[in-house]
Amino acid sequence: MPELIRSFVAVKLPGDMADKLENFLADLRPLSPIRWVRRSQFHITLKFLGENSREVTEDVKEALTPLKHFEPFTVRLSYIGAFPNLNAPKVLWLSGDEGASELGRLSRLVNDALLEGAGLERDTRKFKAHLTLARLKDATLPEELVRRLGEVPVLSWRCSELVLMRSVLTPSGPVYSELL
Repeated sequence: MPELIRSFVAVKLPGDMADKLENFLADLRPLSPIRWVRRSQFHITLKFLGENSREVTEDVKEALTPLKHFEPFTVRLSYIGAFPNLNAPKVLWLSGDEGASELGRLSRLVNDALLEGAGLERDTRKFKAHLTLARLKDATLPEELVRRLGEVPVLSWRCSELVLMRSVLTPSGPVYSELL
């Protein structure tokens, strides 16, 4: 049976911004036993690709190469939200308004390139630029945690590169590595 590669296209958080976010989350982790995202997993997903053969993954790399570097734009993440909402959260995330339209455009370009170059279907869900902070299963957020989420630091950087990431699922969570 051929090896399948689970992957996604993303924008990574630069080191200094990842440090800033990790310091903030380190203070929040003791407040709730929810599954917090590790520093090595900080990113904004442009397109989740699922599992594909090595051949399709090579086609994906080729299709994405012209998009890897692009005209820089500012991304500014400044508020926390949740899917589906903060009253019944399943995913806590960090988002912002500055750079959201550019990230949406980049996501559309990725979808177009992968349809044409690798035969992968376009996403049908509306794109929402966000960085996942935590995943929850039937948990309510303690009041102190909700209050502290309002103190999230602003993360701002010049975004100029996308990456193709491999995701290997393990019992302790996914492990990511760059493919492109």
